[in-house]
Amino acid sequence: MGEKNRVLEFGPQARVNHHPPQPQQIQVDLKNATPKTCRNEISFTSPEFGLCSKVCGCDIFIPAVKLYTVSALVSPTGQELLAQQPVLVCKSCGQAVSV
Repeated sequence: MGEKNRVLEFGPQARVNHHPPQPQQIQVDLKNATPKTCRNEISFTSPEFGLCSKVCGCDIFIPAVKLYTVSALVSPTGQELLAQQPVLVCKSCGQAVSV
Protein backbone atom coordinates (compact mmCIF):
# COMPACT_ATOMS: atom_id res chain seq x y z
CA MET A 1 0.00 0.00 0.00
CA GLY A 2 2.88 2.40 0.75
CA GLU A 3 4.38 1.97 -2.73
CA LYS A 4 1.02 2.74 -4.37
CA ASN A 5 0.62 5.95 -2.32
CA ARG A 6 4.18 7.04 -3.11
CA VAL A 7 3.59 6.59 -6.86
CA LEU A 8 0.27 8.44 -6.69
CA GLU A 9 1.83 11.32 -4.74
CA PHE A 10 5.20 11.67 -6.51
CA GLY A 11 4.70 9.89 -9.84
CA PRO A 12 6.31 6.73 -11.28
CA GLN A 13 9.85 8.17 -10.99
CA ALA A 14 9.50 7.94 -7.19
CA ARG A 15 9.75 4.14 -7.21
CA VAL A 16 12.25 2.83 -4.70
CA ASN A 17 15.51 1.71 -6.30
CA HIS A 18 16.52 -1.56 -4.65
CA HIS A 19 19.91 -1.62 -6.41
CA PRO A 20 22.81 0.07 -4.64
CA PRO A 21 24.34 2.96 -6.58
CA GLN A 22 27.31 1.99 -8.74
CA PRO A 23 30.56 3.92 -8.30
CA GLN A 24 30.85 6.59 -10.95
CA GLN A 25 33.41 5.86 -13.67
CA ILE A 26 35.75 8.77 -14.38
CA GLN A 27 36.82 9.16 -18.00
CA VAL A 28 40.42 10.35 -18.32
CA ASP A 29 42.41 11.00 -21.49
CA LEU A 30 45.77 9.22 -20.99
CA LYS A 31 47.50 11.01 -23.88
CA ASN A 32 48.89 13.61 -21.47
CA ALA A 33 49.55 11.21 -18.58
CA THR A 34 53.00 9.96 -17.61
CA PRO A 35 53.34 6.17 -17.57
CA LYS A 36 54.64 4.65 -14.33
CA THR A 37 57.62 2.33 -14.54
CA CYS A 38 59.20 -0.07 -12.08
CA ARG A 39 61.92 1.69 -10.07
CA ASN A 40 63.38 -1.52 -8.60
CA GLU A 41 67.17 -1.62 -8.79
CA ILE A 42 68.42 -4.89 -10.27
CA SER A 43 71.97 -6.08 -9.54
CA PHE A 44 73.80 -8.29 -12.02
CA THR A 45 77.33 -9.37 -12.83
CA SER A 46 78.89 -8.29 -16.10
CA PRO A 47 82.00 -10.12 -17.36
CA GLU A 48 83.38 -6.80 -18.55
CA PHE A 49 82.50 -4.52 -15.60
CA GLY A 50 81.89 -6.91 -12.66
CA LEU A 51 79.00 -6.17 -10.30
CA CYS A 52 76.56 -3.70 -11.91
CA SER A 53 73.03 -2.49 -11.28
CA LYS A 54 70.26 -0.92 -13.31
CA VAL A 55 66.69 0.27 -12.80
CA CYS A 56 64.14 -2.29 -14.06
CA GLY A 57 62.04 0.25 -16.02
CA CYS A 58 59.24 -2.19 -16.95
CA ASP A 59 55.82 -0.55 -17.40
CA ILE A 60 53.63 -3.69 -17.11
CA PHE A 61 52.20 -4.63 -13.70
CA ILE A 62 50.07 -7.64 -12.76
CA PRO A 63 47.39 -7.36 -10.02
CA ALA A 64 47.99 -9.67 -7.05
CA VAL A 65 46.99 -10.05 -3.41
CA LYS A 66 49.32 -10.04 -0.40
CA LEU A 67 48.03 -12.17 2.52
CA TYR A 68 48.51 -11.51 6.23
CA THR A 69 47.61 -13.51 9.32
CA VAL A 70 46.12 -11.36 12.09
CA SER A 71 46.74 -12.78 15.55
CA ALA A 72 43.70 -13.59 17.69
CA LEU A 73 45.18 -11.28 20.35
CA VAL A 74 44.72 -8.18 18.16
CA SER A 75 41.81 -9.38 16.02
CA PRO A 76 38.48 -7.58 16.61
CA THR A 77 36.67 -10.96 16.72
CA GLY A 78 39.11 -12.61 19.11
CA GLN A 79 39.89 -15.26 16.48
CA GLU A 80 42.81 -15.53 14.07
CA LEU A 81 41.97 -13.77 10.79
CA LEU A 82 43.31 -13.80 7.26
CA ALA A 83 43.66 -10.26 5.84
CA GLN A 84 44.51 -9.26 2.29
CA GLN A 85 46.07 -6.24 0.60
CA PRO A 86 45.95 -5.57 -3.16
CA VAL A 87 49.37 -5.10 -4.77
CA LEU A 88 50.78 -4.73 -8.27
CA VAL A 89 53.70 -6.97 -9.28
CA CYS A 90 56.21 -5.92 -11.95
CA LYS A 91 56.02 -8.37 -14.85
CA SER A 92 59.76 -8.19 -15.46
CA CYS A 93 61.42 -8.37 -12.03
CA GLY A 94 58.56 -9.45 -9.73
CA GLN A 95 58.85 -6.48 -7.33
CA ALA A 96 55.55 -5.88 -5.48
CA VAL A 97 54.15 -2.35 -5.19
CA SER A 98 51.32 -1.54 -2.75
CA VAL A 99 48.19 -0.08 -4.32
